[in-house]
Amino acid sequence: MGLNAEKLVALDWLNENAAEMYAMSDQLFKWAEPGLREYKSSKHLADYMLRQGFNVEMGVSEMPTAFTSMWGEDGPVIGLFAEYDATPGHSQKPVPYDDPEVPYAPGFTDAHNMLGVASCLAAAALKHVSKEKDLKVRIRLLGTPAEKLCVGKPYMARDGYFDGMDTLLAWHPGGPTTVLHEVWPRTYKSMVFNFKVKAVAEGQSGAVTYPGALDAAVLMYNNVNMMKEHMPALMRRGGSINEFIMTGGQCTVANPAFSQIVYAWRNSNLEDQEAVGSVIERCAKGAALVADCDVEARVLTAVRTGLPNTVMKDVMWRNLMTIGAPAYTEEDKEFARAIQRTLGMKPMEEPLYTEIVPPEKAYGDFHPADDVNEFTWHCPTARLYVSKAMTPAPGVRYPRWASSALCGVGVTHRMGMCAAQVMTLSAVELLQNPQLLKDANTEFHERKKTHDEPPLLPEGLKPPIELRWPEWVDRPGGEWWIPDG
Repeated sequence: MGLNAEKLVALDWLNENAAEMYAMSDQLFKWAEPGLREYKSSKHLADYMLRQGFNVEMGVSEMPTAFTSMWGEDGPVIGLFAEYDATPGHSQKPVPYDDPEVPYAPGFTDAHNMLGVASCLAAAALKHVSKEKDLKVRIRLLGTPAEKLCVGKPYMARDGYFDGMDTLLAWHPGGPTTVLHEVWPRTYKSMVFNFKVKAVAEGQSGAVTYPGALDAAVLMYNNVNMMKEHMPALMRRGGSINEFIMTGGQCTVANPAFSQIVYAWRNSNLEDQEAVGSVIERCAKGAALVADCDVEARVLTAVRTGLPNTVMKDVMWRNLMTIGAPAYTEEDKEFARAIQRTLGMKPMEEPLYTEIVPPEKAYGDFHPADDVNEFTWHCPTARLYVSKAMTPAPGVRYPRWASSALCGVGVTHRMGMCAAQVMTLSAVELLQNPQLLKDANTEFHERKKTHDEPPLLPEGLKPPIELRWPEWVDRPGGEWWIPDG
């Protein structure tokens, strides 16, 4: 599909505002705030939407870093969303060698610093072309925190913030460059288990707790590890389990009376999700019994599978093919070559991966977990992927720091521009051809007739913002909660 006048206006606006997009991404890269602690990053994006004339509400769904923004009074509601959380442990300076800004601190590998920025610019570009070309539309940009914890979207969806959209255009940095088709991210569920000592033994030095809540947490950890190979629901389809001890009791002179451990698991369907969860909960009860503790279990979040939409996939794919892969500059390529030199490789003429993979060939049976699935049960959704990856080489596995370094330089700028262009052009096409939206919604409702999954979070469950998630001591800054040892 060619570029008509409306699409050219949108592309011109994005090019004129490219410098601001790149500066915003670089600023979030420097802040690198982890999930549910994106204080400055969320405000930075919300303030941008305010300057663009959108109505903004901060702190929705009882999450300080979640927000909504709206513009327009008439026409279909087109949704986009922003993520902006960093990943603990991925700190890296924007240099072509391993050099964390702050050891063990958060950073970006999959460029969430650009993910939300590109969506905000796409929303603003759509507003601009709509005003100039008199296209009727209502634009909703949702700020969804803590994607790494899969927390933000399930709570916002449950609370109605995803209702009323005619479609949502999603994207994520990563490779290969494609549009998702029938394979969507996996389910995700996490729970926190609180162990509290109930038994007291009288010793010579007075009452002491026995054997201790930390023992219970360690026992649970061992129980789950021992049971992994006995969980067919986990093993047969490439699922995974991770854990995080939030507190071991904070006690160095006696057996602690309280401990807290979080478990998160990913599966390909809800049946497997619940099967794994039942084993994890049984492991917690067994640990509590042995350690003579009480255990309290609390769901933190739960994510459904995704509902594909062929019409929306085709719209996004057409516009991806119009824009093409990210237009990397020679400076971008030289930075990637410098990484290759650091790794002892011979620098490639084309060190950045630019292949566009058809949707049906993009992914096999595996796909990571992501709370973007929640959107798909509220409206027809398409998800674009844009790569910023290094070109594969036989026998070479690029280290994590290399991907993190790319998040702070021009490679990510070009990736973000590509995504903003594709999303904006897709939205313009939908406005110019209302039948596409009708067809997409017809497919959406037909698919739900044969496969529907209800929300997984009960009413009244509060988001886990109060727990001891990793964060900067000075919110954010140079002091991280784990000392540089």
